[in-house]
Amino acid sequence: MLAVVLVEPFYEENVGLIARVMKNFGFRKLILVNPKCNHLSGKAKSRAMHAVDILQKAKIFDSLNNALRKFDIVIATTAQRTRYNSLRRTTVEPNNIANIINAKARIALLFGREPTGLTNEEIAKADFLVSIPTSKRYPTLNITHAAAILLYTFFISKKKSRTEFAGRKIKELLIKHFSELAYKTKARNPELTIKAFKALISRGVITEKEASAVLLVLSRANNKIQE
Repeated sequence: MLAVVLVEPFYEENVGLIARVMKNFGFRKLILVNPKCNHLSGKAKSRAMHAVDILQKAKIFDSLNNALRKFDIVIATTAQRTRYNSLRRTTVEPNNIANIINAKARIALLFGREPTGLTNEEIAKADFLVSIPTSKRYPTLNITHAAAILLYTFFISKKKSRTEFAGRKIKELLIKHFSELAYKTKARNPELTIKAFKALISRGVITEKEASAVLLVLSRANNKIQE
């Protein structure tokens, strides 16, 4: 299940157009975080056309943390590469993560504000950072165009075989056990090592089986040190 999450959308016309393109490609769950416009205005409804029901059923949250609480995978969008603390947060192209849509997971596709996009802090909440290849002379797409490209890419991948990717809970357990191990083994600069591991987990497409296997090793290593 994929939901489109708009952070502080400013233009009601854009919200309406995104609802329309969502319905075009079979996605129905829309979430608005602290919206700056009326998503049920006449302008929004006129742009949505036959997708007004998506606008009417849209859920509104006052914070991004609350909006993302129940999702297993978060995909953030950006027009440019972003630095994440001291580690480069690598962007991926839509085709490289299209198979995620076939996962049995709750997925949030996160779009930022029309004028400024997402903040570094908001991007840090994501598992993947996706960027659509464009001309260097004018790389920034209108949010509705970006949504159309991404949702189309995910739509055509639906026919592929389903893969069970690791959910948020097991990823958090991986980070927890790795963090404990980093301190117990007195790793050089454990905080930076843990940040690197978090970045690796966020960038990688990890299946449930792979995550479980790694978790088992980390858990046993922690238990051995305790003994």
